[in-house]
Amino acid sequence: MKKYILSLIGFFCLSCHSNILFQEYKTIPDEEWCINHPLRFQIEIPEDGTYDLCTGIRHTTDYEMANLWCFIQVRDSSRVLFRDTLNIKLAEPDGRWLGNGFSLKSIEKQLNKKPHLSPGTYTCEIEQGMRMQCLKGIKNVGLSIKKTEQ
Repeated sequence: MKKYILSLIGFFCLSCHSNILFQEYKTIPDEEWCINHPLRFQIEIPEDGTYDLCTGIRHTTDYEMANLWCFIQVRDSSRVLFRDTLNIKLAEPDGRWLGNGFSLKSIEKQLNKKPHLSPGTYTCEIEQGMRMQCLKGIKNVGLSIKKTEQ
């Protein structure tokens, strides 16, 4: 029992020292994300390094699909540095929702690529890549960035 309690205390202590450099969620107007309306995030990178980027989705249980395809690109002031495609699984095949929450579900997925970024300002653009023109039930889309642990 003591080992369990000590492990739990250690976990909470480590989780309090989050190394998240950037985190922001954008609200989708009328909870309807249309295909040609990308979301833009301005990011300030303070030091040279490799970074983990994570996309967060908050959706209602009115969302009609089991997944969400997103196209992500990061650019500096002059060019696109990289692009990535994410397939974010939101529900099991039997219809059970994944993620946290009840009527509002929240789920995060890390990008496949871990870019090496120099100090400076970057723009990250996230666009929905589903075949439907507009997706109902998407409330917020977010981005978080942290320096990769070496």
